[in-house]
Amino acid sequence: MTETPRRRGRPRKHPPRIDPGTPELQRHRALRAGGADPSLAEDPLALMAAKAMIEPWQAQAGRYYAWLYRKAVRWPHLSTNAHYEQLAMNAAPVPVESDEDFLALAHRLYLRGKRRLLREGATVARATENVAVFAQWPSFLEPQGPGRRAAMAHPAQGRRDAQQRSAIVLGLDALAQLYGMAERCR
Repeated sequence: MTETPRRRGRPRKHPPRIDPGTPELQRHRALRAGGADPSLAEDPLALMAAKAMIEPWQAQAGRYYAWLYRKAVRWPHLSTNAHYEQLAMNAAPVPVESDEDFLALAHRLYLRGKRRLLREGATVARATENVAVFAQWPSFLEPQGPGRRAAMAHPAQGRRDAQQRSAIVLGLDALAQLYGMAERCR
């Protein structure tokens, strides 16, 4: 009997494992998801789609608008990583997007979306941008702890949550219609 030849050298690479986070973060995501997939609790749009508050094409329109915002206005979160990378010895220069036509198109599409949101109202524009671009969690997606349940029992908070939810849905629907995502997904 002959032995099967073994491959020598470096062992096979295993597929990258996604870090689920600390146990506290896992519990927080599970609590926030409220029965939906906890991995979707990192993004308000994904969690809203998982809970069937919005359609997947509306979440896609929100993500596209956020992408246009990053191209037209720049990244909304402050970071010093690029500065430290440039200060490091032997660092490669940071690539800069220099395609002027592409950036001009992204800017025009972003402004068209911004105007469409403002046509729906300042409340709709603010609520939609807060969720889609800045990933701020709306109050109706907050975890339902004992203190939160008492606050939710108050009728005024329930009305505010319903108004905020309808404003976000209206804004995402307007963006989906503007960018043609509603027709593609129906």
